[in-house]
Amino acid sequence: MANYISSAPLWAIVLFIPSFLYSIVFIAQRVKQAALNAGMSSGKAGNIQFGIVGFYVIYLIYASVLALKGVLDVNSLPPRAMVWAGIPLMIILFGFFGNTGLFKKLLRSISLESLISLHIFRVVGVFFFIIYCYHLLPTRFTFFAGLGDIITAIFAFPLARMVSKQKPGWKAAVYVWSIFGIMDIVDLLVIAIITGANGNLREMAIFPFVWFPAFAPATILFLHALVFRKLQQPKSDIHAD
Repeated sequence: MANYISSAPLWAIVLFIPSFLYSIVFIAQRVKQAALNAGMSSGKAGNIQFGIVGFYVIYLIYASVLALKGVLDVNSLPPRAMVWAGIPLMIILFGFFGNTGLFKKLLRSISLESLISLHIFRVVGVFFFIIYCYHLLPTRFTFFAGLGDIITAIFAFPLARMVSKQKPGWKAAVYVWSIFGIMDIVDLLVIAIITGANGNLREMAIFPFVWFPAFAPATILFLHALVFRKLQQPKSDIHAD
């Protein structure tokens, strides 16, 4: 019987699951604060936070079921994990959530620096290197996936402080950082397609690391799009907190 659970050591899997789930909680907490900034009651803000966490948990369960049944563990081009999990989430975020009145209200009420510092959660990219150390991922994919995320995360906090203090050049720095973060994901998707065609990305199609393609590309690209949308708002709304 085929095994659709990662061959990574148990300690890595046990550490990965709560770390990844906390990334979702971290994002939801920032949205809750934006709801409070918008004048919503603590109860409504809490419901929004719960709804975000609940949505992502359900979505990860969906991706996990597909992975555990072996549906995604097929050598195809593009990879099935991208088609069955990554693209649907992108459609939901960009096509639905991003166009709701509630979303637009929350975007006006969250500061640019909060949107930037959200990307600190991308330090979970360190797990690409952990998997790689056990010879479960190809070198090129690992370094593009892991380094790009970690670099973006490392610079998120100082950049957020730069924006908060409105230091000279902060806007240009935001554009450079955000374009780098987007290109990291775009390059990664291209490499994933090329590498996946050779059957070398099985870990990204089985549990639990299928969560990476199911959650990360769509969510990260959406968050970067929010940064650009925020930059287009009046200056009084950019530093809304």
